[in-house]
Amino acid sequence: MEHRLIPVRHRNEIDVLMQITTVIQPYLAIIFTNGKEEADKLYAALNERGLNVGLLHGGLTPRERKRVLKDIQSLRFQYIVATDLASRGIDIKGVSHVINAQLPKDENFYIHRVGRTARAGMEGTAISLYQEDDIRLIDKLEQKGLPFIFTDIADGEWREAKHWNKRNLRPKTSSNAETEAWKHVRKNKKVKPGYKKENEAGTRENKKRI
Repeated sequence: MEHRLIPVRHRNEIDVLMQITTVIQPYLAIIFTNGKEEADKLYAALNERGLNVGLLHGGLTPRERKRVLKDIQSLRFQYIVATDLASRGIDIKGVSHVINAQLPKDENFYIHRVGRTARAGMEGTAISLYQEDDIRLIDKLEQKGLPFIFTDIADGEWREAKHWNKRNLRPKTSSNAETEAWKHVRKNKKVKPGYKKENEAGTRENKKRI
């Protein structure tokens, strides 16, 4: 299974999802949301954008749910917006892609969601939109050994993106020691030949002491 992560950043979630549909050709894709209200909103927004989407969540009556499952089996939909109800207890065959419009709060729910694809020896792809609040979950999943691909979409193609840790949490390249060293170098008011070399030498000595 391939696990891709796409940063939302300042963009609209719907815009990012529509970009995803331009680079994948799923046999069947489940788009997961965190709750019925989010699912209803996303379902309506994607339909407005012209995407033929089904809806599956716990708010449907048994009759409505049965009808949706029948439509899925008859391949009426290429995309299904769903809540975690669909990740447990409902067997949907032929899922080639799982898309997390919102990542769950618990790593076990992520495992259950992506488990809808890559079954019976088949390949599968999990694509997750993430924001800064999701970093802790991503870290936990990486510690479990999940090989995430940090990526984005540009000009209708996948593009490599920086790992969240490299982009957001890594210290800046200039060291604190170097900054402190320059503070302790005596600056000459009158510029004399060779002053730059003298300052650089003083900086090196101060860095050693610091």
